[in-house]
Amino acid sequence: SDLYVGGYFLTAGGVSANSVAKWNGVAWTNLAVGMNNEVHALAVNTNGDLYAGGVFTTAGGLGANRVAKWSGAAWTNLGAGMNADVTALAMGTNGELYAGGNFTNAGGIGARYVAKWNGSTWTNLGSGMDNMVQALAIDTNGNVYAGGSFTNAGGIGANYLARWNGSMWTNVGSGMDGSVQSLAIGTNGDMYAGGSFS
Repeated sequence: SDLYVGGYFLTAGGVSANSVAKWNGVAWTNLAVGMNNEVHALAVNTNGDLYAGGVFTTAGGLGANRVAKWSGAAWTNLGAGMNADVTALAMGTNGELYAGGNFTNAGGIGARYVAKWNGSTWTNLGSGMDNMVQALAIDTNGNVYAGGSFTNAGGIGANYLARWNGSMWTNVGSGMDGSVQSLAIGTNGDMYAGGSFS
């Protein structure tokens, strides 16, 4: 299976590759002309499409504001994209894409630091957060966990970590005492978090 890498580089294994590349187990290849700026997050859906999020405003030479999809042959944008950086991406249980970051607008609608792409349009997740989302993870029941620099999610106190059940945000216990920068769900459903907390 292929490995995708995103970051802020110009070559991969000697091959020209602007901020994104693919390793097939033998060699590096580029994904067309790549991005014009940093890639901070990658996610792959069940049919193999790659989603990239970051600081970039072009993907494959086409306008793509901070988020784009690679079909295996070409880049496409996801509507109007975001008005600021995307730092986290996660695929939902029904093939939808969740994005988190520093943005307050997704596809022309207000979306505070987190949004959902259903394949054709962006929607917000309630009133969102009061600060940046840096990590996303989705459990087998479709609950979306968001971690970041926020202390409020959907109008309720949520210290750096919150859960979206499809209709509302809830806190996850008393949360953390500092920002959450990474999240992962284990095979048994346990969630792991890393960040600047003690």
